[in-house]
Amino acid sequence: MDTKTQHGYLILADISGYSSFVAKSELEHAHDILSDLLELILKHITTIFTLSKLEGDAIFAYAADEKLTRGETLLELIESTYAAFKDQQEAIRRRTTCQCNACRNIPSLDLKFMTHHGDYIFQSIGGHREMVGNDVNLIHRLLKNHVADVSGWRGYALFTDQTLAHVGLKPDGLQEMYETYDIGEVKIFVTNLNDRYQIGRDQRRVIVDRAEADLIYEFDYPAQPLTVWDWLNDPHKRQKWEYADRHMFPVFMPKGRTNVGAVNHCLHGNNIAMVETVLDWRPFDYFTVTQDVRQAVIMTITFQLLPTATGTHMIYICSLQPQIPLPLPASLKLAAVKSELDKLQVKEAYEKIAQLIIQENEAA
Repeated sequence: MDTKTQHGYLILADISGYSSFVAKSELEHAHDILSDLLELILKHITTIFTLSKLEGDAIFAYAADEKLTRGETLLELIESTYAAFKDQQEAIRRRTTCQCNACRNIPSLDLKFMTHHGDYIFQSIGGHREMVGNDVNLIHRLLKNHVADVSGWRGYALFTDQTLAHVGLKPDGLQEMYETYDIGEVKIFVTNLNDRYQIGRDQRRVIVDRAEADLIYEFDYPAQPLTVWDWLNDPHKRQKWEYADRHMFPVFMPKGRTNVGAVNHCLHGNNIAMVETVLDWRPFDYFTVTQDVRQAVIMTITFQLLPTATGTHMIYICSLQPQIPLPLPASLKLAAVKSELDKLQVKEAYEKIAQLIIQENEAA
C-alpha cells in the first residue's frame, strides 16, 4: 500500500439536473446523451488532470502541483470545458429530430465544478486504487452546497479559499460564500460560468488574415495544445525561449485575469523593449496580440493551436506596421523591419519550444 502524502489540485465536474433528467426521460436515450457529455468533459479535464473515478454524473480527478505551474490554466481549463459542454449540448439538440423526453430535456442539463487544493494519499484494497484524505472528503461534501439556492446559478465554478491562495489569483466577479459541514465552516468563492460563456460568444473575434499577413510560420510540437499554450504565455517559460534577453511581467489584467485588453511589458536591460496587448483570447484554441517593439514596428500576431495525432500544430500569422520615421516607401520600410526580425531569430525562438517540451518530458 502506497501511503505517501501528495499535494495538488482536486476537481469534481458534476452534471446539474442529472437525476431529474433521468427520471423524466427514456432510459436508453438518456444514457446515450449523458455518456456523450461525460466523455466530452473527461476528454477536456484529462488534458491536465488525472482521472481518479467516474461517479455516475460526476468526474473526480486530480493534478499534482507541478502539473499546474501557471495558475490561470486552472480557470481557463474549467471555462473551456464548460464552453465545450454547452456547445455540445446545443449541437445534440440541433441535430436530433427525435421528440422523446430525453431529447426534449437536454436544455435542462448544466455543468458545475468543485475545486480544492490539499493533501491526499492512494490506497489499494482488493485491487482497487482509491484516493483518501480529509481534503478528498471535503471536495465531495462541497457538492452539497447552497450556491443554486442563493444565486440561482446551475452552471458555476466553486473554488475553496485554499485553491485561490495556491493559484495566486482572485479574479473579479467571484461571489464569496460560506458553507458549514461536520468538519466546520468552509470559505468558498463562486463564479457564474454561463455568464462567462455568453461573454465569450459575444466578444468580437480578432484573427490576422493569412492573405494579408507579412509573416507566416508553422511549427509542430510534441505536446497537446494546453501545454503549448502555457509555453507561449507563462512568463517564466517564455524567458527560456524568447528571442531576446527579456523578462515579461503583466502590468494590467482586466478583472484580475489575462483577457482581452491585458497588457504585458517585456524588458530588455533597463529599457522597455516591447509592450504586448491582448486583442483576442480563446484559451487553448488561439489568441491574438499586438507587440509594439521599441516603437519601431507594431506586430499583430495570431497564434493558432491545432491538435494533431502527435501533439500540436501551431500557425504564427503576423501583420507588420513599420513605425520607422524615415522618408522611405512602405515596401522598403517593411523590408527593413523583416531584416531586424531575422536578426532577432524569431522563427528560431519558436522552434526552440519543441526542444524544451522534449526536455521537460524526459525530466518528468
